[in-house]
Amino acid sequence: MSLIDSWMAVCPKGEFAGVKDQFSKTITLQRIFDLHSSLAPSQFLLDLVWTHSKIVAAIVFALCLRSRERKEEGVDISVMRFGARAASGLKGMSSSLPRLRTLERQPNITLAVAGALVHDVGAYKVSKDGYSFDNSYLFHGLYGYLELHKAGFGEEMALFARNHTGSGITRQEVVKENLLLPPQDYLPVTVEQKVVAYGDCFHTKSNPPAFVSFEEAEKRIARFGKGPKDRFEEMAAQFGKVDLLGISQECQMPILGRQLPSCGQ
Repeated sequence: MSLIDSWMAVCPKGEFAGVKDQFSKTITLQRIFDLHSSLAPSQFLLDLVWTHSKIVAAIVFALCLRSRERKEEGVDISVMRFGARAASGLKGMSSSLPRLRTLERQPNITLAVAGALVHDVGAYKVSKDGYSFDNSYLFHGLYGYLELHKAGFGEEMALFARNHTGSGITRQEVVKENLLLPPQDYLPVTVEQKVVAYGDCFHTKSNPPAFVSFEEAEKRIARFGKGPKDRFEEMAAQFGKVDLLGISQECQMPILGRQLPSCGQ
């Protein structure tokens, strides 16, 4: 099983069991991809955003699996119950984690993966030419929220788009920084929203696209102030640091903030 497609373990029949739209219909992989396709202004941007979404889903999948087995001193990963296909999502992920604070509940892996696959559908709305993003990129989460509602995905799924940017944005930060957003909170609230926002920090749709090391992601978030930095650190304490070497080599994408070994090493 490819690392980038490891998340498919949660929808072997193309359905995200238990994840419903606003009409109580089970959400399918085909429906998610069709939404991406309908919004994409070009094949280039579809490939870019869909690949990014799958990569974030793979990271989220591994983080969720890892959080399932926790002990007093940290995390103990037992992949046997998930089978070889699901376990492949853990390759290249660090097994060294900090002591974790107790969560109210474990993340729903199927919901989190589905959320990862839709979190960036609004990115298509902020492209100026079908090949890059314009200065309205900050709106892409809100645009995604509106498009998911328009497509009937419902509030639960739409919030993955609305609340994923960075470590989230508070109303106070919108006002203080004069951000061109309606003055509201755009914070990940549920554990599934949090793991998607956190996983998204480790891959960028830059040209060319790249993975982002934990240290680099931490630096990027810290530039926006103490609030975003504190929220990122809280998510890191919940879900752990990530080692992206395996999946970055498979995708042939660099890891920003980390020197990759040369061929043959």
